Amino acid sequence: MGRLAAILLLVSGTVLLQVGAQGVLLGIVRSLGRRTRDSSEFWRTFWISLGAVVPLIFGHLAQVGLWAGFLLWRGALQTYDDAFYFSLVTFATLGYGDILLAPGFRIFGALQAACGSLMLGWSTALIFAAISIARSPADRS
Repeated sequence: MGRLAAILLLVSGTVLLQVGAQGVLLGIVRSLGRRTRDSSEFWRTFWISLGAVVPLIFGHLAQVGLWAGFLLWRGALQTYDDAFYFSLVTFATLGYGDILLAPGFRIFGALQAACGSLMLGWSTALIFAAISIARSPADRS
């Protein structure tokens, strides 16, 4: 597989997983919105926030797993544990540097950090939107 094809595959997979998590989030938030319509603002916000955060966390873990699987498959790292740890640290843009990719694979680390930053920011916006909807008086009618 060529480098460009691998990059397009990984970035597309990351975005597809994010959109899938968004779909789950939307369904959960709508359902919780109906079920908590008569609840206090605190409990309504609590349940809708939880319903927004949980699918996004699992979506991000799936994205990290996709990157880890690729790095293991291509031989960039030797164990899945190392690949998952490296991917999680890179996706979250922490970049500890205790595990490094060989020079031929470093572009994937940089791209993973860029995708992680974008996906985490996107999730933050979605959580904010869900909480805003939960607190909206117009939604209670």
